[in-house]
Amino acid sequence: MRDVFTIIAERVLNECGDDPICTHVGNIQACTVRSHPTYQALRGKARLGRSKSVASMRLWESIGTLARESEPEEREKWLTIMLDLLTPNFGGWSRELAQQWQYDLSDIRSAMVEGALDAWFSAGSGAPATKLLETMKARAYGRARSLVEAGRSETSSGSADEFISNIAHENNSTLHATSIVDTGTVHDPDADERIRGERFGSLLQRMGAMSYAAALHQKIRSGCRSEADAPTITPAQVGRSWVDGKNLYYRPSDLMPQYTSFGKAAKALGVSESQATKMAKNGALPVSMVWIGNSRAVSLNSLMHVVGFPDSLVHPDDVENGASHIGEK
Repeated sequence: MRDVFTIIAERVLNECGDDPICTHVGNIQACTVRSHPTYQALRGKARLGRSKSVASMRLWESIGTLARESEPEEREKWLTIMLDLLTPNFGGWSRELAQQWQYDLSDIRSAMVEGALDAWFSAGSGAPATKLLETMKARAYGRARSLVEAGRSETSSGSADEFISNIAHENNSTLHATSIVDTGTVHDPDADERIRGERFGSLLQRMGAMSYAAALHQKIRSGCRSEADAPTITPAQVGRSWVDGKNLYYRPSDLMPQYTSFGKAAKALGVSESQATKMAKNGALPVSMVWIGNSRAVSLNSLMHVVGFPDSLVHPDDVENGASHIGEK
């Protein structure tokens, strides 16, 4: 009988196939590490039981970051991979529990997955990787134990998809846009949009980085950007898109790399690298960290959110207008 463990494994293998997988930044093309294993090879080397290796814990930490910091449509994939790395630790114990209590094995395993997911959604984004792992395992064991001790079979009607799908709506996501200006003081959405874009353009001009924006603007206007990369706009954000029917909007983060170095992130947070290291070990680091080989990196989206750097939609026309104002002075 196919239980939830099997469904999760099948789903991950179907998603990853035999292609190399990047667990550092989620994108092989953007990763500085040259060699990437297939998921099957990676899964075979992961050890998250009592004798956890340093490499396995770095893998766990990076995948956890991807599950929280990736684009919404990718988070579910990485969370499913986290569960698939956990289930080998649950297999033997769940069988023993089923035999001891004469209980349905699939019910026990469903309860364990639900417990692990409950721990994941309850944990803060800064929870240390080791503590998160142990909490997810403990919650899984506890949920299964409570189920069998209740003395009745409660086969879950939910599928693995239903267990995981809420990741797209996670409240702790750092990907929500924030406005540069206080929208409560600007009642006209179009004016708010123009002010936001012009301020960003003036900032780029002062930094001497407007050339990077100009290259992106040219790409967007020429139609080279894929629809999948274009941000979704709401009726309140359409601005000039209703004139020509084109979505030329983008976010400031589109001009930046996905990750920055651990040292630069510590500097942006106003602490030394050694202090940031201690904070990460204690679960007090407010940004999400991944391991790229033996080096640490920090999600730029996470860092922008913490330091209050806005990532709201801007229009190329407004950004260029703002830059020209600075250039004329």
